[in-house]
Amino acid sequence: MLVATGDSVTSAHLQLSHAYPVGNCVGNTSADFRVPKLPGNDMIFSYAGKYVANHNRNVTEYFNFARTGMGTGEIRGAGPGHADACRNPWARNSPPIDLADRAIRQAKADRKAAYFVTTGGVNNTNWTEVLTGIAKCGTADHYKDLVQRYFDQHGQLFKAITEWYDLAGKVTTKPNVINGGSCDVRIEGDRSGIRYVHRRIEIKAYDGPAHYAAIKADVESIVEQVLDAGADKVVWMGYYDISRAGFDIGMFAETYRAALDKEVLGLLPGQIPSDVRDLIDDPGWKATVQRWTQEINAVILAGLPRHDRVRFAPPPALGPGDIQQTGLGGCPHPNEPGHRKLAAVLDNVFG
Repeated sequence: MLVATGDSVTSAHLQLSHAYPVGNCVGNTSADFRVPKLPGNDMIFSYAGKYVANHNRNVTEYFNFARTGMGTGEIRGAGPGHADACRNPWARNSPPIDLADRAIRQAKADRKAAYFVTTGGVNNTNWTEVLTGIAKCGTADHYKDLVQRYFDQHGQLFKAITEWYDLAGKVTTKPNVINGGSCDVRIEGDRSGIRYVHRRIEIKAYDGPAHYAAIKADVESIVEQVLDAGADKVVWMGYYDISRAGFDIGMFAETYRAALDKEVLGLLPGQIPSDVRDLIDDPGWKATVQRWTQEINAVILAGLPRHDRVRFAPPPALGPGDIQQTGLGGCPHPNEPGHRKLAAVLDNVFG
């Protein structure tokens, strides 16, 4: 028997088409066979499901209690009214870890092996909000390029400019906003004496360090509970580096344009073409996100009890071809090849 808990990596969140706003999952995000449907949670697509299907045919029962957007606190304590990142209610009287506990105890009563796998920790922080700000600012910068091309082609003496601001609202450089700030696209020129300013987009300051102690404590509690229930093998999957994730900024820009002022719409092409770029497109941003990922993995590792049935799974290297390109919500989650790589790591760690 395999039982899984965790977040959107384990749940698994598969976005099939671009969507705006964040959390608008119905009709564009995959759901599995469960009724009612749970967009953002596809246990068969998950690496855990692929482990069962492709690596260990001895597994006769597979439970996946992971939900998109869950943190370690929700794994331990989600109530019936808790809504996941796709607004699906948890709708159970017990949190995920208690359901996993029961499944493991039943498996042991039936004299079956019981394996447990989870992810968790990143959603304790505002990581998703930071990445959303980055993606939106990248989209705004893309609009700037498209609008400037329109001006140049039509001989109009306007200038489309992206400006970056720090948390105090002072002009700064693009690399600095990873620490918190904002961006906007401004159009300068004589248009009836009016300067049009695109709505400013916020990039929140990352708050991870404030949550590391709680994540560590939750990791220890979650693992101790499944060990006490009798789990034969316990694996906590590490988070992979998302700095190489490719994001189809063109197709997302086409979706997001509905939120723009009509004046800007008139300066954009009738159909914005596909244009895949790095989600995190600044070298300084990449280095910072890599450091944050390493920090969270180190916190998780520090929280794992020293036990011969417990393992930390070092994340595989996922490249652009292993990560979804849809936004907002698909990227930077694994796609089919990405989940196959995660399943292979899980198989190797389970042994």
